[in-house]
Amino acid sequence: MSALINWNNFNSSVLIEVTRPEGVYTCTGVAINKNTILTAAHCLEGQVIKVRVSTEACYDKAGKFYEAEAFELHPEYNRRDSNYRSDLAKITLRSSLPPGTNFYPIIKRDQNLSGKILRLGYGARGDKNVRTLVLPEMRKIRAMEKILELNDTYSYSGDSGGPVFMQFEGQMYLVAIHSTLSFGPEGKHSYNPLLSSHREWIAS
Repeated sequence: MSALINWNNFNSSVLIEVTRPEGVYTCTGVAINKNTILTAAHCLEGQVIKVRVSTEACYDKAGKFYEAEAFELHPEYNRRDSNYRSDLAKITLRSSLPPGTNFYPIIKRDQNLSGKILRLGYGARGDKNVRTLVLPEMRKIRAMEKILELNDTYSYSGDSGGPVFMQFEGQMYLVAIHSTLSFGPEGKHSYNPLLSSHREWIAS
């Protein structure tokens, strides 16, 4: 499948490197403009020393990075209450992402979504963090919790914060941010905060 993909179409999907006192961790994010990255709040909660972003297809600690100027967790996020509800964060970069980065609009509606779903992430597969595309299927929309559930069997550590896109009526839209997985009796599915329900905060 990868041989048929124009990866440049997904160059807004980025790897996020988070340095903490206990070590370095990686998550995924997506650029919505040249200076702003969306990711999962749980990737940035707690004590953080430094955040930087890579646009490369494969994680390289010695590669080119864009330093974060600041980041903000969604005010309604509370890990103790729910690991996925409002699990969103914004990162502001000190310098602009390169020309040619493809930004996609946030879809304006939650209901009656129908189209091809694409999720990207830098989860650890083998011994590398490589930008990976998976094609999960729609499970349901939990409108009250502003969550998109996907039947998702290919999520790995490091995929958190990655974008969920949808090809809808001939256009690619950014629909959600990948948060976490359920391993309950209903099967392995993912929780993904719907971005259309948080447009005001994203734009603030």
